Amino acid sequence: MLKARCMSVDNLSRMGTAKVTLLVDETGHKVIEKLPVSDVEFSFYQHAARHLTRAGIYTPRLLFADPITRRLRLEYIPHQVDQDEVGGDEVLSVLSRLHGYRPDPSWVYHNHTWSEAALEKSLHLLALPDRAAKRLRYFQQASDVLFSGQCLISGDSNAGNWGKRDDGDFVLFDWERFSTGSPAIDLAPLIKGMGSKQKFIEFAERYTCLSRNYNPGDLAKEIAIAKAWIVTEVIVLLDERQKIDFQLYLNWYRENLPAWLDNTSIML
Repeated sequence: MLKARCMSVDNLSRMGTAKVTLLVDETGHKVIEKLPVSDVEFSFYQHAARHLTRAGIYTPRLLFADPITRRLRLEYIPHQVDQDEVGGDEVLSVLSRLHGYRPDPSWVYHNHTWSEAALEKSLHLLALPDRAAKRLRYFQQASDVLFSGQCLISGDSNAGNWGKRDDGDFVLFDWERFSTGSPAIDLAPLIKGMGSKQKFIEFAERYTCLSRNYNPGDLAKEIAIAKAWIVTEVIVLLDERQKIDFQLYLNWYRENLPAWLDNTSIML
């Protein structure tokens, strides 16, 4: 077993349940330890990761895995990626390769849904005006298109889950939401804030230049729906897991969501 000296007790993950710690191994190299990881993420690094790497979809190298404690030791990716960079063509190219890779039925996938129960819980927490709550319900009613797609998705492609190696390769980590569905689920987090109708159309057009399997108009609509779905996902998870950022997100959504829903619901 690899020996390690703890560098920090900080939990580097913001939304997940696993503890993520930066360590230094016996050779002096920085590594990441994550535990306990979900069955989805443990299986991903055991089976899917090496196949995706061969296709140019880079993930942290697996250094050690303990199936009993669900502990992973992973390559440390040294360089952060900011919000502007994840909106660039290099990241879109990586995601288009992921979305074009044939899913393996033997892999373990996260079950993404937008249930009425989750929607109502988020609406209770958000306490939106009636008009805004009604519009968010419209988005939920149109959301089946996000989950019926059969392309591979990371399920959590926000800027905080990307890094760069010293050689410049973009690396995507945090695979606990690995699944199948619409590429919009991965594209929506690349757009800063809640985005806008014009931004969704522009982004969908750029993506379809790389992956011609999708209609830009349909994809733009799905990105808008994914943005609305993420609101429920974030608020419910932050509340259930008692994350310190809960109030910050709650206040931001209360301030910005009603106008966004008014402006964007026309896409449905």
